Amino acid sequence: MVKITEGINVFEVTRGAFDGIYSRYGYTIIDEKKAETVVKKGEKPISQKTEDELFAKEVMEKPISQWNKEEVKRFAALKELDITGTKNASEAKTIIKAFLDADSQE
Repeated sequence: MVKITEGINVFEVTRGAFDGIYSRYGYTIIDEKKAETVVKKGEKPISQKTEDELFAKEVMEKPISQWNKEEVKRFAALKELDITGTKNASEAKTIIKAFLDADSQE
């Protein structure tokens, strides 16, 4: 059995399940001996991710239409998006969606 994570949750699965399924979905093995995670090249170890980075990853997993006002404001602040002058959360979500669309095309 090995412990695996995608950055938020930790699961214990067989090595075969990790190799055959979970590794393809971005999970990595947690090395208990060194108390560090096995990390893909260019990523930060999970222990070094900030609360803001974890929030951004978590909120991006759900559709933008389901974000509440606080999530919209915090995400905009983290990504340094100017949503001043928007009349409601829907207008702010439109700005965020345009940012995400532009970011995904790069």
